[in-house]
Amino acid sequence: MSAIPGNVQLENDESIRLERPKAGLRLPAMLYGLGVMVVALAVAAPTIMRISGDTRGWMTFAILAAGASVAQLYVVRTARDTAFHTTVVFVIPAIFLLPPELVALLALVKHIPEWLKERYPWYMQSFNICNYTIVNLAMWVAVHRIQGSDELLPSNNLRWALAGLAACTIYAVLNQIVLAPMMSLARNRNVRQVLSFENLSTDWVLATLGFTLAVFWQVDPWLVPFAFAPMILIHRSLAVPQLQVEARVDPKTGLFNARHFAQVLQEELGRAQRFDRPMSLIMADLDLLRDINNTYGHLAGDAVLSGISEVFRGQLRHYDVPSRFGGEEFAILLPETPPDQAMEIAERIRRAVAAREFEVETSSEPIRATISMGVAGFPRDGSDANELVHQADLAVYRAKLQGRNRVLDASNEPLLAQPEKRGPRLVSLPENPSEPVKQLPPAAVEMPEVERRAASHPHAPAGPRFFSVPRRLAILVGVIGVVGTTMGVLAAIFGASTDIVGLIAVIALVAVGQALSLEVEQTGTISVSAVGALAGAAIIGPRAALALAITMSAIEWSTRRSVFHQLVFNVGILSLASLAAAAVFSLRFDGPVGEVVFIGASLAAGLVYFLVNTGLLAFAVSVEGRENPWHVWKERFSWLLLHYVVYGFIAGVIAEAYQPIGFWALAVFALPLFLMRKTQEAYLKHTQRSAQKLRQAAETIQTQNVSLEQANRLLKERSTAAMESLSATVDARDAYTAGHSRRVQQLALAIGRELKLSKEELELLGHAALFHDIGKLAIPDAILLKPSSLTDEEWALMARHAEEGASIINRLGFLNDAVPAIRHHHERFDGAGYPDGLYGEDIPLGARIIHVADAFDSMLTTRVYRPARPAHEALAELRNMASTQFCPRCVAALEAIVAADIDGGKGGETAAEAVAVAS
Repeated sequence: MSAIPGNVQLENDESIRLERPKAGLRLPAMLYGLGVMVVALAVAAPTIMRISGDTRGWMTFAILAAGASVAQLYVVRTARDTAFHTTVVFVIPAIFLLPPELVALLALVKHIPEWLKERYPWYMQSFNICNYTIVNLAMWVAVHRIQGSDELLPSNNLRWALAGLAACTIYAVLNQIVLAPMMSLARNRNVRQVLSFENLSTDWVLATLGFTLAVFWQVDPWLVPFAFAPMILIHRSLAVPQLQVEARVDPKTGLFNARHFAQVLQEELGRAQRFDRPMSLIMADLDLLRDINNTYGHLAGDAVLSGISEVFRGQLRHYDVPSRFGGEEFAILLPETPPDQAMEIAERIRRAVAAREFEVETSSEPIRATISMGVAGFPRDGSDANELVHQADLAVYRAKLQGRNRVLDASNEPLLAQPEKRGPRLVSLPENPSEPVKQLPPAAVEMPEVERRAASHPHAPAGPRFFSVPRRLAILVGVIGVVGTTMGVLAAIFGASTDIVGLIAVIALVAVGQALSLEVEQTGTISVSAVGALAGAAIIGPRAALALAITMSAIEWSTRRSVFHQLVFNVGILSLASLAAAAVFSLRFDGPVGEVVFIGASLAAGLVYFLVNTGLLAFAVSVEGRENPWHVWKERFSWLLLHYVVYGFIAGVIAEAYQPIGFWALAVFALPLFLMRKTQEAYLKHTQRSAQKLRQAAETIQTQNVSLEQANRLLKERSTAAMESLSATVDARDAYTAGHSRRVQQLALAIGRELKLSKEELELLGHAALFHDIGKLAIPDAILLKPSSLTDEEWALMARHAEEGASIINRLGFLNDAVPAIRHHHERFDGAGYPDGLYGEDIPLGARIIHVADAFDSMLTTRVYRPARPAHEALAELRNMASTQFCPRCVAALEAIVAADIDGGKGGETAAEAVAVAS
């Protein structure tokens, strides 16, 4: 047993070790350990006392002790707090070959190098030594009792076999029996877990290998090295469980990774379909992880991710499957769970995450995080994995749009609700003229910015799914697969070659080459198996096409587990490519000229093989992705053309050499082929490293751009907020005009919507309308609030407020497009306005809209120099002044908005009946 710092950890060499624990063992564990030490001293002391200079076997002891000491240093840890050593391989021979005093001494000697390296506490190392001492001496007694039973067991071989069986069994069982109580007392481990079949069988197998070593030593010591090879293989194989776990688990969170989640999702989905059982899927997204990273550092973000994974494990049932789906995305599979129960579980997780405090080193106070979650259920929201993930993901987006930190069901409502033709009304006037004017509510609430996430679905296969292949692609795959396979079968039946040995040799060469294929990003694989396929086409002819295609496709499938239609497609295109190459190779005749022509044909055969293979593949990719086939081929495959031309030449040379020397031609050319493969691998790695550096540089630039965009957006928001405050200050200077700018903004936006302006145009119009009077900050109160008529000088100063407002907004930089509407909102349609005397359509549309909205609100509002006018009179005034002072289109749009309310009811005698503006 080995350990992590401060904890006892199980290993299959059956000892207990602690790495620098902060506190010693608990009292019960310490008492048990002392009891084991007393027993070990009692049985070992009498034997060790007999050690003397004439003790036999010192050389054997030295060799076995050295081997055991080295093996003790190499430990293979697994995911279940279990670790394996191969020291028993050297202990078992010592039982058969050494006297008991040296067997007892071996338990001490083999732990010395380990102690020097790790420096475990004395009580843990002592328990290790005593445990081995008891087990070693028990094995020695059993072995020598059996070997000394000449009368009962006359056969020496039988005695050795029984002794070996006894030694292996005692080691596996007694070791675990001594260990189990310590594990239970020291770490509260279940005794049954320690005495598991996995632990017992692994110990027993390792012990049998040690017995094999003892037999070899007894028969002929020169055979001993052959026993070490299986030990190395077993040592490496012991790491397989840990590798399997690492292949399924995300190292940062400890949850399952997306690949394993996809596999389990498919299995559970199939089970739910077969037995008509419910199943739910939760997609979750950590809110504003980027802000946490930017504020506290990426290590803080990792701590939050890890903490959320702990919340998942604490809130979920043992059969639920939580996984890390992406960067800050999680997916949780809930078998046997309908959507309503899944919503309760998701809400429980959301509350637990929101309530949790995360301790990070970069913050003096604990930080908090929230999570947005979406729930989809089978079969309500989808019948396949992709659809369930998609529906749950849409629910997550809606949760973020609605303010984050919430759980939504996939069936609640669509992602973006369709607006009605006209929204709720925004009443701009009080119900009776004596009340002060009511301020309009804010403009239509802007949607919060959606956190953009890459639509990554790692559970989906690289190609289209088997039962969800688009129809056009399915037809293409089927046609190519059937045609290629059929032609390959016909060629195998009617081909002329009968060289079975050559065919088998070529198939072996192709198989090895395909097994050593290299992954090429966005292209597939590249391997020297193409040389074997071309050589087969040259040597065997068309009869080899189907066999080679099936060989390459089968190995490709066994390596990467591609979906079925890809296997069918690969068999088809490889058969067609090989048949095309065989047709080119058939153009040969005798004589020196014929050899030259054949070599030239080999170049052409490589080219034809390449064009047929990659051409059909590019066409299939273009059909699937709706791209131009030529562009796909040029971008992904054209760079391999020269490789395949050279492959054809090599295949031609192999075929020429095959005639005089036969099978050995393939063997002679195999080594250069694999050297070529090594060169390709080095080239691809270099290319991938270069591409990775470019991607990292691009990501750095993108990160910087995002930071700049965030800073720019923040500056824009704060500047806009400051200008809104200034605009409100202008309105506040006169009690009669309070809220005027906001009401003008609402009226202008209503007119703009009636005129079918775009979203971007409405955004600019809203800013311009809100800030249209910002220039009045430069007008003294004596002029702005003067109850009587203005003098010419005062009027000239008042008329400058439009220019001043445009100048103020222009300095902001990001509202430049709104400046013309602010500058010209007092221009008249007949050209008699100010400041530039623009005429008709030369006046910006935004300025014309604001002019109408400004005048309409001014007439409806009581001013220091006149009372408020009824709405129908104000609208009639605008109508009369259309085409002279005001834009007729804008007046008509305003009339369309408010006319129905004015004409109906009581005739618009009150302000509330006069105006109702659609939002």
